[in-house]
Amino acid sequence: MNWFDMDLPKAEVLILNFSSDNYVLPPFIGKMSRLRVLVIINNGMSPARLHGFSIFANLAKLRSLWLKRVHVPELTSCTIPLKNLHKIHLIFCKVKNSFVQTSFDISKIFPSLSDLTIDHCDDLLELKSIFGITSLNSLSITNCPRILELPKNLSNVQSLERLRLYACPELISLPVEVCELPCLKYVDISQCVSLVSLPEKFGKLGSLEKIDMRECSLLGLPSSVAALVSLRHVICDEETSSMWEMVKKVVPELCIEVAKKCFTVDWLDD
Repeated sequence: MNWFDMDLPKAEVLILNFSSDNYVLPPFIGKMSRLRVLVIINNGMSPARLHGFSIFANLAKLRSLWLKRVHVPELTSCTIPLKNLHKIHLIFCKVKNSFVQTSFDISKIFPSLSDLTIDHCDDLLELKSIFGITSLNSLSITNCPRILELPKNLSNVQSLERLRLYACPELISLPVEVCELPCLKYVDISQCVSLVSLPEKFGKLGSLEKIDMRECSLLGLPSSVAALVSLRHVICDEETSSMWEMVKKVVPELCIEVAKKCFTVDWLDD
């Protein structure tokens, strides 16, 4: 807690590495008026609880925030708005109730957020408030084993172009509201092993260019996929490639990439 009172008026990038269960953010960060990128990495064995979030009130130019192995605080209507923040990466974090609340407008906290990545957050259960961030262009939810479904207010994010749901093994379906995203160009549902079908109106995604569905052996395709006129690239397993071959007869520009199965023991050398 006893930090030197450093003066870094020209700093634009700050990387904090530490190893602790509790960590107080250095007060001098609040004086770094030009700070654009803040990376906070806990190298400890368990997620750290951060303190001193009041420093964010002075970070008007912050555009990118990376948090690794920390407890993400619950967002409330009193949370300090980060008006110019464009990117958030949460890796191995505990998020719990951070994105559950819907009683306030979360877009007022992140009015410019365009890129949100949540990876290896094993306590992430719900995403209700995320889709109140209408400025999102890219959303990546990966290696989150407890996500069962996406909320219906997904259709609020009309500017969404990239949706990654990689390795969410308990995800059982996509809401029909995903078909109401006019700008969606890329969908990754690979290793969502419990996913059994796509919405019947999936063919309404007129801007969709690429879909990755490796290791989705249970997944069936609705007949509407033949209407995906912009689709150019599909990555799938050999077991599901025959379904896309039928689509290719209607969309001849479609490239079907059959993923190679690769089982090795290289990890034993690590």
